[in-house]
Amino acid sequence: MMNPHLTVIVPIYNAEQYLKQCIESILAQTYADMQIILIDDGSTDSSLALCQSYAKQDPRIVVIHKKNGGVVSARKEGVRAAEGKMIGFVDADDWIEPDYFENLMQIYQKTGADIVAAGHFHDIGDSSKKVVNHVPVGLHETRDILGTLLYSGEFYEYGITPQLYTKLIRSDVLKPAQENVDERIRCGEDAAVTYPSVLRAKKIYVTDFCGYHYVQHQESMTKTENKDELVLIRILIEFLEDSIRRETLDLISRQELLRQLKVYHKYMLVLRGIGVFDEKILLPFGGIPYGSKVIIYGAGGLGQKLYQYLSKSKQVEIVGWIDQNFSYYREKGLCVNKPEWLDSQIYDYILIGNISYGTYVAIKTYLTEKLFVEKKKIRWFSEEFLK
Repeated sequence: MMNPHLTVIVPIYNAEQYLKQCIESILAQTYADMQIILIDDGSTDSSLALCQSYAKQDPRIVVIHKKNGGVVSARKEGVRAAEGKMIGFVDADDWIEPDYFENLMQIYQKTGADIVAAGHFHDIGDSSKKVVNHVPVGLHETRDILGTLLYSGEFYEYGITPQLYTKLIRSDVLKPAQENVDERIRCGEDAAVTYPSVLRAKKIYVTDFCGYHYVQHQESMTKTENKDELVLIRILIEFLEDSIRRETLDLISRQELLRQLKVYHKYMLVLRGIGVFDEKILLPFGGIPYGSKVIIYGAGGLGQKLYQYLSKSKQVEIVGWIDQNFSYYREKGLCVNKPEWLDSQIYDYILIGNISYGTYVAIKTYLTEKLFVEKKKIRWFSEEFLK
């Protein structure tokens, strides 16, 4: 295509199970003036062949095949080949609604924003939760949102979410930010691009429109312990710290962003390496007495980390695991029960395995008002830990 207004980049690695739905949802977009770049990052399944088949059907599709190097290197290849004035991303195991890019491009065309930041749907089985930014809807000067960019003030909610797939970013803003990303980064790959891009941008438009479906697949979640997890987190945090220090910012803004980065660091440690805090058992949860009988509420990323960590440590007894979406997790082989199962159990504490304060409040209300659980038995992150 000659000078498309939009380039859509799809990094792909062994995604044959989901790729057809992903690509067809892009081809079905009501906004047609776009270049579609499919980056096969050394897949060993039929992903490359599937990409090539679609490329024969639609001249807008460009297929790039490269040696496996991870999502950062795949995105770099895609961004280098991008010809659009604006660039967007779709993950290979997700899908988008037909008017997704038309809505975002209309906002860009009306406002001239360097970045358009939208919301998305988080799909787990048959349930779908709307996730939005915690910055007011509308056009903002970048300097006006720095006070809540990485952290809204409520643990843990972002001001602007890090996901690249919910952003349209102007090419001349994104390209240097993406090219600069340390290819050792293996966690927080989106944050390493999104936040430096925001710092480079002059104006950002925030919308609560959701047309992207992030589909939680059990095999794609971070479930197994990685002995290098703390090292990977440190690489990310140091990269973001360097990015903040390199930008031309006033002293107050720089100090505020570095303060937010410390909270973000704590969040990443809780989510991916909670055992690092344990001077006593589960310090972030206020400390759990040795030998306690506990039930874990939540089977998402943090819930699975808690289950793995406590099972391995053997310092408390896990007597159960519950989640509203229990049927989905059972299908994936996890021993998760419905919350009502609590009625027949003897336990000391329920640990809420969710990172969001708002979700914690909703779960606590449900447990106390619907299932009549004593408040003293419900544990989430302690006030001391959050401060």
